[in-house]
This record gives sequence, structure tokens and C-alpha cells, in this order.
Amino acid sequence: MPDLERLVPLRTGGHLPPVFCVHAVSGSAYAYAGLARLLGDDRPVHGFEAPGFDNDRTPVGSLTALADEYTDILRAAHPDGTYLLLGWSLGGLVAFEMAKRLTQAGDVVDLLVLVDAGLPRVMDLPPERDILVRFVRDMAGTSGESPAGLDELAATWAPDVAPGAVFEEVERAGVLPEEFDSHLLGEQYAVFRAHLKAFYSIEVTGSHPGPAVHVLAEASPAQDMRWQRFLPDLVEHTVPHSTHHSIWTGDSLLELSRLVREHLGH
Repeated sequence: MPDLERLVPLRTGGHLPPVFCVHAVSGSAYAYAGLARLLGDDRPVHGFEAPGFDNDRTPVGSLTALADEYTDILRAAHPDGTYLLLGWSLGGLVAFEMAKRLTQAGDVVDLLVLVDAGLPRVMDLPPERDILVRFVRDMAGTSGESPAGLDELAATWAPDVAPGAVFEEVERAGVLPEEFDSHLLGEQYAVFRAHLKAFYSIEVTGSHPGPAVHVLAEASPAQDMRWQRFLPDLVEHTVPHSTHHSIWTGDSLLELSRLVREHLGH
């Protein structure tokens, strides 16, 4: 039986076909809340929330397994047979895998939208310290820059530092907002790490022939995001003055939502 609780409503009501958004490495659908508000009152928006994120399930360490599960959930929750998929970062890769599965089964993916989605390379995980720094930056919503105090703490950590000790230090130092206590960070790190390992373990194969859009952040390395060979019907846009995270805020979010609305209207 599909775990329908993985699909959370971000905007309900409206008569237009719904958009289904796939979480990034954090496992949270919250990043799409702002976009959902800007797509219009007539456009329902739902987000996938990962196993292990704010629930009792064990994190899933395979992106193909996630794509299989989310495709089953999608069919059970919305059996009409036509779909609009969107995914940011790692979520773009999972959405691509879902689009492949749906079209191979005879369903129609009217549009696949990737947002600043890098292509994976099969490689070993970096040292635990480096993963932890990346995780704390992600929790702070920054791209390549550390919140105040993090770099000073990280300079004292061994490459194989224990995550629990790190999160206690981060909490004591006030690196993140106070709601991110060490217990919560530990739970969310388990999801983040499982997804990151899965991203470094997958090789992209096949293609999706349907309409696709990739919206890139200006500051992101475009050479790591060349999806053309997997998406033959691809249109690309770049949001100026944006980073991987800031594309979801301010004027960048307004431009992102405008582009998505434009292609949905198509």
C-alpha cells in the first residue's frame, strides 16, 4: 500500500492540474511553499516529503527506490494519468526518474521542471566533517557560505568527527536558529546523509522525451547541469543574481515562479 502521507498539500483548491514537487537533499517539501503561493489560486501544489523526515520511517538510501515509491504514490493519489513534475537540486533527478517511469508505463508527463539540478557523479562520500559542514549550511539556507561561527567550529573537528558531538556544539554556539536543537539536527542529518550517499551512487541512464524546463541559478556551475542528452525537448533559463538557495527568495523567487507559470500555461 503506498505511503500517501509522503505527499503533503502545499496549496489546495483550484481547477487546474496540480503540480507535484519532489524534495531536495534535506527531504523537506517546505522549500516549495513560496512557489506554491505564487503559482496562483487555481493551481494545486503538492510536495513529496522523504521517508525519515519528520516521520518514523528509516531514510531511503537509493534514489531509484525513492522514484519507484513516489511514482506509486502519485498514481494512487492522482490516477488521472497526466502529470506535472517539479524538482529542485536532488529533487530534479528524482523527478526525472519518475518522469521516465511514468512515460514508460504509458502515462503522460505534460511538463518536467528542474530547478538548479546538478547531474550526479559516482564517487565516494567526502569525510564526515565536510558532509556536516554542508548539512549545516543547507539548514541555514546558504550556498557555499557558512553561517557565522560554523567555520571556526569546523576547524576543530577531525575528519571522522561524530555527528552527535557536532550538533551539540552547533546548538551551544547558536550557529542556527534555536529551534534546530541537537536532537532535531541528528534526525534530519540521517535523511540528508542517506540522500547525499544515494546521489553519489547513481549513474543517470535513459532519457525522458517529453517537454522539460531547467531553471538555473546564475551563480551555479552550469557545466555540472547539462541535461540536454537526457532531455531532448529541454528549454533552459537562468535567474540572474541568484544562488542555489537564494533562487527561492525575493526577486529570484518571483522570476522563478514567472517562468514556471509561463511554461505551465503553455
